[in-house]
Amino acid sequence: MTISERIRKIREYRGLKQVTVANDMHITQQAYSWLERKSGNIKVETLKRFCDVMKVDLPFLVANEIPVTDENMQMFDKLNYSVVFEDYKKLKNKINTYEDLILRKQNGIAA
Repeated sequence: MTISERIRKIREYRGLKQVTVANDMHITQQAYSWLERKSGNIKVETLKRFCDVMKVDLPFLVANEIPVTDENMQMFDKLNYSVVFEDYKKLKNKINTYEDLILRKQNGIAA
């Protein structure tokens, strides 16, 4: 799913019209419509303004691996995605450490 598709889905989830979001972002409705149609060359500042208006974290907006579904929108409404992302990285590091220990044990290398 492209950034533009994610932008449209988030707006639709919030039940807002393009013109309303555009006004809140201080851009024209035509400029906002372009955001929902073109996924290339969108400025980070524009994405941040969209996130501020929609009350979502930028990492959630750009996280293609997390679909924009009712369930995920409800979950991320309550959570700060940055915290979830940091927890994920910590868990991944722990898994890597355990995998390394298992490989060392299997190869007879002292830990």
